[in-house]
Amino acid sequence: MIQDEKYILVDSEESLANLLADLELYDMAAVDTEADSMYHYTARLCLIQITIGDHHYIVDPLCGMDLAPLFKAKAMQTLIFHGADYDLRLLWQTYQFSPAHIFDTMLAAKLLNEPRLGLADLVREYFGDELKKENQRADWTIRPLPLEMCEYAIHDTFYLHELCAILVEKLQAAGRLSWLTEQCEALIEHSKHPAPAKKDPWRIPGSNIYSPCALNILKHLWEWREKQAEELDRPPYKVMPAELMLAIVRAEQAHFPEVDEKFLPKLPRNFKGDRLDSFLNMMREATSVPEAEWPVKLPKAPPPPVVPHSDLLIALKIWRDEKAEQLGLDSSMLANKAQLIWLAAPGDMPWTARYDEAHLMNWQRQIWNEILQEKLPSAKRVGED
Repeated sequence: MIQDEKYILVDSEESLANLLADLELYDMAAVDTEADSMYHYTARLCLIQITIGDHHYIVDPLCGMDLAPLFKAKAMQTLIFHGADYDLRLLWQTYQFSPAHIFDTMLAAKLLNEPRLGLADLVREYFGDELKKENQRADWTIRPLPLEMCEYAIHDTFYLHELCAILVEKLQAAGRLSWLTEQCEALIEHSKHPAPAKKDPWRIPGSNIYSPCALNILKHLWEWREKQAEELDRPPYKVMPAELMLAIVRAEQAHFPEVDEKFLPKLPRNFKGDRLDSFLNMMREATSVPEAEWPVKLPKAPPPPVVPHSDLLIALKIWRDEKAEQLGLDSSMLANKAQLIWLAAPGDMPWTARYDEAHLMNWQRQIWNEILQEKLPSAKRVGED
C-alpha cells in the first residue's frame, strides 16, 4: 500500500546518471507520462514517471537535460503502461522513442473481461488501495513541482509491476497472453503514425448544416480563436468553447451583415478592451467577405467503401455476440462495427481477404475461423447465391 512513498526527482546530471545505472539492473520498467494539454496551446511532455524495483523516479523533461541516454537503457526497452496509446504517442513525438515491447495493463484487463478498466479500479480490486485523484487536472508545467503533485504522479506506476504479474498469470490461464502480445505490438506501431491533418479544421462538429454565409463567419472566428490561443498559450477551448462559437455564428447570421455586441450571446468576461476590439473587428472583416469567397457546404458523405450484405451482416453480428458471450469478452473485441461491415462484404470475396480488409489480428482470425467452421458447413452459406 502507498504510504508516503519516497520518490527521486531526476532534474540534474547526477540524478540522471543514478537512474541510468539503476535501469541497467532490470529488464522491465513501469512508465507513465504527464502532459500539459489542458493549460497550454501546444501539448508538451512534462513528466516521465518510472518505477523499477523499489525506486520511483520522476524525470523532468523541462529541465533542459539531454534525455537521449534514458531511452537507450536496458529496462526502457520493455515497458509496462496502463492505457499506453497516449504515452507512446507523446514519447514518439517528443523523442522519437518507441520501446521494443510493452505490457498494457488496461488492454490485459479488457481481454480478461474485467468489469472496470481504470487503474484506480484495478488497484482497488487487487490491492485494496485508493489512488489519489486530486491532481488529475493539474498543470504539470509548474516548477518547482509541488510535493503533492509528485506524490500523485508516482501513484500511476507504483502498482504496475505487481499488477502486470497478476494479469500475466490470469492471461496464461485463459490462453490469451499471445492475444495481448499481438495487441501491444500493433499499438507500438500505431503510435508512430500520427493521424493525418484534418482538412478545414474550422469545420467543427455541428457546423455541417450551416449555410455558406455562416461557414464564412465560423472560419474567421475559428482562425481568430487559434491566433488568440497561441498568443495566450492556452488551449483554444479555454479561449472560446465550440458551443459559444456556434451560438455566435447563428446570432450573427440572423443580423447579417450588421455587427453589434448587443446581438451576440454573452461573451467571456475577459472579452474587453483590446481583445473585444480585436474580436469585433474580426467579425466585421468576416461580414465584408464577398459572397463568391464564402466556403461551400460539404457534399454528403461519400458512399462507404463497401455496402454489406444485410443478411450476412445480421448473421455475423449474432454469431459474434454468441461467441463473445461464450468467451467472456466484450463483443467489440472480436470485431467492431466497421470490421463487421467488411466481413459482410457481398459477393464471393474469400474470407482471408475479408479478414485483411477488416484488419483483424491473428487471434481474432482464429476465433472467426472457429465461428465459421461451426456455422457455415451445416447450412447454405449466408450471403451467397
